[in-house]
Amino acid sequence: MPITITLQPNNVDGSGSNLFYAIGTLAFSGNYPTGGDTLDFTQVADKLPSTQIIQVFADSQNGNGGYYVPVQGSALNNWKLKAFNGGGTEITAGAYPASVTSDIVQVTITARKLL
Repeated sequence: MPITITLQPNNVDGSGSNLFYAIGTLAFSGNYPTGGDTLDFTQVADKLPSTQIIQVFADSQNGNGGYYVPVQGSALNNWKLKAFNGGGTEITAGAYPASVTSDIVQVTITARKLL
């Protein structure tokens, strides 16, 4: 199941001359597929100024030993997010472990503003 992205309107900043920044949270449910789960930015496209996402970071905010790696897609709806255990191995395919579903994961998005 795709990851749910929550992006509050007060956590976006378009004050830069050509870049737009947004900070949101990710929620995980269902199963983790081999190679990463879908990260679909069309969920928050109404809050972004363009479809040109330049950079995405995902980080645990509660000290979880694991980490997350966004993988750029060819469109807003087909990015991937890989999840790793603290030792550096990708989590196995199957139901998300509690270490992920209970994690507070922040996503930081940098997008190009269209002038």
